[in-house]
Amino acid sequence: MEITAQITSKISQAATVLIIVAGDSGDSLAAGLALQGFLKKLEKETAVLSFTPKLNKLDFLQGFREAREELDVTKSFVIDVSTKQTQIEELSYKKEVDKLSIFIKPKKGQFEKNDISFRSSNFPFDLLIMIGVDSLDRLGQLYNENTELFFETPILNIDFKATNENFGQYNLVNLTATSNSEIVFDLINHIEATFIDEAIATQLLTGIISETESFQHVRTTPQTFLKASQLVSLGANQQEIISRLYKTKSLGLLKLWGRVLARLQQAPEISLVYSSINQTDLERSQASEEDVQTIIKEMSMQLGFAKLFLFFKEDQSNQTSVWCHSTLPVDLRQIFAQFKPKLLAYQTTYFSLNQPLSEAEKQIVSLLKSDIAKYKLNM
Repeated sequence: MEITAQITSKISQAATVLIIVAGDSGDSLAAGLALQGFLKKLEKETAVLSFTPKLNKLDFLQGFREAREELDVTKSFVIDVSTKQTQIEELSYKKEVDKLSIFIKPKKGQFEKNDISFRSSNFPFDLLIMIGVDSLDRLGQLYNENTELFFETPILNIDFKATNENFGQYNLVNLTATSNSEIVFDLINHIEATFIDEAIATQLLTGIISETESFQHVRTTPQTFLKASQLVSLGANQQEIISRLYKTKSLGLLKLWGRVLARLQQAPEISLVYSSINQTDLERSQASEEDVQTIIKEMSMQLGFAKLFLFFKEDQSNQTSVWCHSTLPVDLRQIFAQFKPKLLAYQTTYFSLNQPLSEAEKQIVSLLKSDIAKYKLNM
């Protein structure tokens, strides 16, 4: 049985589904919300959990506010009482400081020890759907604190990145797609295309536009445009999407962008531009963490003369956060392997160093210059 048919069968069998996304990825979050809306039409009890803070600029999407950033999946302790010999007349309990006593009164006779058994309840989900998560380790604390959940519950793994570790029982990893939203669109079309309404179409198109940087990304394909056109015909509100994603910028972001441009530096021999901000810049601009996360994307979109982009942020206690984006055919995760980088999006990585801003900037720029030279690329 081909993978899509297997997934369709598994979804039809599931009653409760948990969709796990990276909320700081517009594509991952939008795809998750779209899939949730679709599964609800299939009468599945569905929740969306983001293991990172959600992008507030997506708050116009249906289901955004209900998407959780925390979830209690603690198992219940179950006491089973056999009623074959006698029924229960009365059930009560007494709670003390360090003890809970449960009283079960039979209608007649008495309960014996072998009438009582103990167990843990099952987890409340029949299926986990992970969107845009290339490995379980990327979930961090969520995975470390709930390892049983991920081992005991079947996982559908949806992604388009080559770094995906295919960790699910069902792996829908399509390397020819340009976004997770495209993959989810294809999956919904396969199961029941007529369920795509304006809200779902808008969610899916938001994900595609976000991931392809409004179709400007080098990986954008004719298939991407075709699917976007289909979603518009299904009612996706393209004008609102563009307005929310690109035309509405906070004052904090605009002030921060000014500081980034003021400190912009180049290394033309590797087609690199880089900039940095310190704690004073953050305080004066009153920029949010979401504004900071947007800077590397702004650099890649607005500074098209370059092919490598570095952004440094001074954190407290002599730490520095680093974002890097590349349009060159290089492996950023391999270049920065010693820092254990996270892949945020296609060819965009993030990591932090226990160094002051100036030292971190000098080290990373030097590292890039030496490693990029090994690729012998034509700049």
